[in-house]
Amino acid sequence: MRKTDREKIFNKYGGRCAYCGCVLQQDWQVDHKTPVYWFRMMNKEGVNADENLLPSDKKVNHYKRGSDASLFRKTLSTLHLRVAKLPKNPYTEKGIKRKKYLLDIADKFGITADKPFSGIFYFETHSRKSNHG
Repeated sequence: MRKTDREKIFNKYGGRCAYCGCVLQQDWQVDHKTPVYWFRMMNKEGVNADENLLPSDKKVNHYKRGSDASLFRKTLSTLHLRVAKLPKNPYTEKGIKRKKYLLDIADKFGITADKPFSGIFYFETHSRKSNHG
């Protein structure tokens, strides 16, 4: 992808993640709102169309994996339940990393054990900031 195309995507939401709204760091990623495999499966074009490319926080994009926005919303809707079940003091390195990872994702979306996901992504409530025609 050309640098100018990445800049255009970065600026769509004012340098913020299209999903959680956090300020994008240098390691941000371009996400396909509708996954690449869907376009291949349906034998459709447009996988890299402007409306399908969103700026995403690296960790958020990793957690989203190959989900479309609808499935990702469902996954986030139960994250508060997974957060509530996290051990207070994990004793393995893997457990410590898993807890940190899930808490980081939850924090980006304002999710706690007592507060579920609002169900709304940043891109659904904030207008695009880019000034392309």
